[in-house]
This record gives sequence, C-alpha cells and structure tokens, in this order.
Amino acid sequence: MNKRLDNCIIVLYTATMITIDLSSPTTVVDQLVQSLKEAVVTGAVSPGQPLPSARQLAGDLGVHWNTVARAYRHMADEGFVHVVRGRRAIVRQKTDWSAAARREARTMVLASLREAVAQSPRAGIDADELRALLSRELETQRGGSPR
Repeated sequence: MNKRLDNCIIVLYTATMITIDLSSPTTVVDQLVQSLKEAVVTGAVSPGQPLPSARQLAGDLGVHWNTVARAYRHMADEGFVHVVRGRRAIVRQKTDWSAAARREARTMVLASLREAVAQSPRAGIDADELRALLSRELETQRGGSPR
C-alpha cells in the first residue's frame, strides 16, 4: 500500500511503515536506511528474510532504483544485510552483525526505552510499575509465562 501525504511517501512493507519525507533535509537514501534499520532491529523483518528487490521497493516509493540499491549497500557495509546478485538484500542473523551494527541496534533500543520511561508518568505509571512491566515483558520474550 502506498500513500502520499504532503511531501511524504509512505509504504507499508511487512509490518513496517517506510516513510520518506521529500521536504526533509535528510537525503532519501538516509531516510530509507533508517526506516529499514528500524525494521531489522525491531524484528519486523526477520533474519534470513529478503528485503524487496531494489526495483520493486523503488517502484513502491516512487524513487530511482539506484537510490534503494545505495541504501542496501549502506546497510550491507554496516553489517545489517547481505546483498546478493540481482540487488536482493537478505537480513543477516543478529549473531553475524558487525560490532557497529550491534552498537547502533543498542542505541535504537535505548532510545525506545528512554521514550517509554518519559511517557510512563504521563500514562500514570510510576517507576515500580514500569519495572514490573519491563520484567514481565522480558520474561514473556524469553518464552516464559508472565507472572
């Protein structure tokens, strides 16, 4: 599904929304890299899963295929994906990520945690309740049942 909103291009890919703001000073390549990294780090795109071909995603976004190819090469250089013949990029296993990719992933997760901590008082959640919620979520993610 593609949608244009006032100088923005929004494409839904798997469970991820890729948004390109045409009026942003950030290049389209950098915006695309950031959206795709978020999809990889959050698990919306699983390890081993191929990203759409450069031509397919370029057509969906309404950008030149070389823009997407550059984004894929950038992600490959950083260790998030492996680019194969035909400009298909496959998400690497997290154990195969470069040290820089792991650091960036941690930075992204930390930013999300900071946002959750900042939002919790506005939602009426105190520190003890937030710790309990985090503990239950960690247990659930490990495959255990929440207490």
